[in-house]
Amino acid sequence: MLKILIVAATVQESAFLISKKTKKSSSHLIPITVNKSIQVDLLITGPGVVATTFGMTKTLENNDYQLAINIGICGSLDKTMRPVKLVNIVSDQFGDFGIEDNNEFVPAFSTGLFPNQSGIHTKGVLKSTNKLNISSLKAIPKRNGITVQKVHGSAKSAREAYNRYGPVMESMEGAAFFYVANQYRIQSLQIRAISNMVEKRNRKAWKVEDAIDALAGYVSLLLLDLQSLK
Repeated sequence: MLKILIVAATVQESAFLISKKTKKSSSHLIPITVNKSIQVDLLITGPGVVATTFGMTKTLENNDYQLAINIGICGSLDKTMRPVKLVNIVSDQFGDFGIEDNNEFVPAFSTGLFPNQSGIHTKGVLKSTNKLNISSLKAIPKRNGITVQKVHGSAKSAREAYNRYGPVMESMEGAAFFYVANQYRIQSLQIRAISNMVEKRNRKAWKVEDAIDALAGYVSLLLLDLQSLK
């Protein structure tokens, strides 16, 4: 049986997976009813790097999974990828973890302070490690991501992020998810729906509910694909 862990930051981003009869445990690990061919648990960590790292570590210390899937919404620095498109984040990195050297930002993993660690590539890039042949993944584009503790909300900071990382997707959890999954050597996927453009903050222009609806439809298809794997 394929055992799958779905990781979401908030109830809002994952409520479509939770039946009304299901009660959350104290660890926020919720069993999801699918069928007998796969076992799916939903972990709601809370938003951000720290909560994601803690929640996943606690869960993976006590449970074995073959695949971990991070789901949620994200912002886009790519003008060709607008709300409410879906993306397969194949690489991610900590976008504001580093040091200031006068007016220059130096990513932490470029400082030479960190020993070589499993799953961490040049300049701290972390990658999806999924090797399963999942046909529905072919339906959505692959994109790179950055994970931040302070989301960009001004034209100036958005431009700086674009100049540093290019047309990436932005979240507050993705790199932490990849980091922990890679350390536990669990295959990983990160699927997100774009809720907003990364620009001067304009909450009225965000399409959070539409993005979550798009995410719900795709995750249902993804789980059907996973049920068919042998």
